[in-house]
Amino acid sequence: MATNKQIRIKNVLLCFPNIAEPQQYGDSDPAYGAKFPIVPNSENHKAIEAAMLEVAKEEWKDRGASVYEDLVSKEKTAFVKRVYKDKDSEPYQGFAGMHYLSVRNSKTQPTVYNQYNEKVDSNAEIERIAHSGAIVHASLEIWAQDNPKYGRRLNCSLRGILVTGEGENLGGGGSTASADDVADVAKAKADADDLL
Repeated sequence: MATNKQIRIKNVLLCFPNIAEPQQYGDSDPAYGAKFPIVPNSENHKAIEAAMLEVAKEEWKDRGASVYEDLVSKEKTAFVKRVYKDKDSEPYQGFAGMHYLSVRNSKTQPTVYNQYNEKVDSNAEIERIAHSGAIVHASLEIWAQDNPKYGRRLNCSLRGILVTGEGENLGGGGSTASADDVADVAKAKADADDLL
């Protein structure tokens, strides 16, 4: 069983979320996941690094610190200390000046809570509130991988998020409004008697 450590990061930007449905990239199996821009030297940064080092020391004992440094230098950790860029070497929206954390769950769907700490079960509602650009608190699990096929890594799974209700949608379109979305600004129909 893999060595692991649970932590929480707060007020982070949710980017590239696959939380309602698992997605497949390349040859990998479909998985739930997301990316989080992390402010360098922030409390979130320090919490992630401390957890990764702790897991490395527990997994690889006396060699843990040196294995950890080696994995960081080869970017074989979920937390990468550089800007996440597109194919044109431009930072993705929200990632300029940031480091980033990649989370991936191959089997277990992360739990999602709204700003009132109510669990959200509908995939449609998860997609609506847990969009790219939402601000969230995230519960994570850092874990060590050491196997013949994929080698050593320090990975991160997303246990769940609480969506704060803040942030803006960075993904653009993709959904249509329902009557409830505009009900508060709609005009009431004129009564038939008022028309005469």
